[in-house]
Amino acid sequence: MNKPAVIIPVIIIVNACIWGFAMLISSNTLSGTGAYQQIQHILIGSAGTSLVVVGGGLAWLEKKLKSNE
Repeated sequence: MNKPAVIIPVIIIVNACIWGFAMLISSNTLSGTGAYQQIQHILIGSAGTSLVVVGGGLAWLEKKLKSNE
């Protein structure tokens, strides 16, 4: 699990799952309504989580690779 060839795809898949979850929750919230305010917090939270997962995961990977050199 410490190999970049394993970690990078996992990070990408987790990020895709976060956005997929955001789309499902948004579509469920918006069914029959036209209110953006109801999904605004869901999308903002998902964007923040996406940044943490991808940014943090890749930063951790870079740190790990540098420590192995």
